[in-house]
Amino acid sequence: MSAIPARRRRRFVAAAITSLLALVSLPAGVLIGATSLLNESGGDRVDEVPAIQIPRSEVQIFAVASARSTLASLVVVALTPEGRGGTIVSLPVGSAADVADGEAPRRIGDSFVSGGIEALRADVEDLLNVTVDAATVLDAVSLASAIAPIGTQPVMLGTAVWDGAGDDAIRVLPPGSAPVDAAGIAAGLAAVQDDAPEQSRLAQVKALWNAVARAGVDGGSATSSTASTESPVTTVASTPVEFFAKLFAGRIDVWQISSVSVLDAQRNPAGLDLYAIDGTEALMVMASVAPGALTLATNNAAVMIDVPFDDSSLTREAVTRLSFLGASVVVVRRGLDVPNERTRVHVTDPIARAEAETWDSLLGPLEFVDSGEIISGVDVRIVIGHDFKAFVAGGKGSAASTTTVAG
Repeated sequence: MSAIPARRRRRFVAAAITSLLALVSLPAGVLIGATSLLNESGGDRVDEVPAIQIPRSEVQIFAVASARSTLASLVVVALTPEGRGGTIVSLPVGSAADVADGEAPRRIGDSFVSGGIEALRADVEDLLNVTVDAATVLDAVSLASAIAPIGTQPVMLGTAVWDGAGDDAIRVLPPGSAPVDAAGIAAGLAAVQDDAPEQSRLAQVKALWNAVARAGVDGGSATSSTASTESPVTTVASTPVEFFAKLFAGRIDVWQISSVSVLDAQRNPAGLDLYAIDGTEALMVMASVAPGALTLATNNAAVMIDVPFDDSSLTREAVTRLSFLGASVVVVRRGLDVPNERTRVHVTDPIARAEAETWDSLLGPLEFVDSGEIISGVDVRIVIGHDFKAFVAGGKGSAASTTTVAG
């Protein structure tokens, strides 16, 4: 990975401060993907277990190229650890790359044009702080082949999908609601209206991927147990056809990372069709659907967050505050246990505990639990309690107290 941790943290903090603090309505399966990661009790107690492994999902980048070899649409797709179903994460092709200090701003789509799929892969991995198993370029024909199992699906488009520019543009899909086959959906995802800003077609892209997701089998595979005390299974990069076959074998969620157009001359001096993605949201989603693919953003404590509330805005607050404090959020889980009154911090390492004891200013009252659980790659596990909800609702408040209980 080329982006250094300090630069990643500066980028995240800036994004967290400037992003809109609106409620994020996560798809039903996103935060439940690792619910049974530890055990049936949600992981409150782990007895006589030497080490619990975070499941490693197969994660791939699919770059959909236009007929003019530009980047038309882009997704990062994470399978569930079981390899049945998963989540499609859509990114604007005009997303601002994570560039070094002094380097001119650039769009990740332009990296694809100038450097090919490997340049795009490096930019996406740096931007999302993940490591993927494979990156593949698909044109309309190869994408249609990969998603052929969807058959014909209903698609609702607010505006027509066009490809090209000016008088030479061709209408690929009409506005309104209509059944569309795999070839038509693939053609829509490979279409680019060259003389229009990308934000005008983001809703179209999401609608088309939603149509693909409807072909998934909602059999509950996203909530099955993924606990393991053995070494994680090494994933093998599947071909696009194989990969999508696995995706269609279970529930499929779609997430489009929020973004804002970068218009100011300082951050976009060349006037590019440039977009700043919501760093908080991106981290929250990737830590939920592909925790094993995340890389550490800092040298500080690696944190797993358990949120036993059906409230994604609360999850966002926890991710934002911990990242601002310098922690590396590596796993986010939607817990199913009854929430505790106080936020509990499970930690065994004294160095990590010393760091966590400084977090009360932004997290509220913390109850430290001395437990024997060891989770590979995780230094601290935080189970959000009712007091965190109250702390957030009341603003920062005064310095919180801490207590210790037996594990």
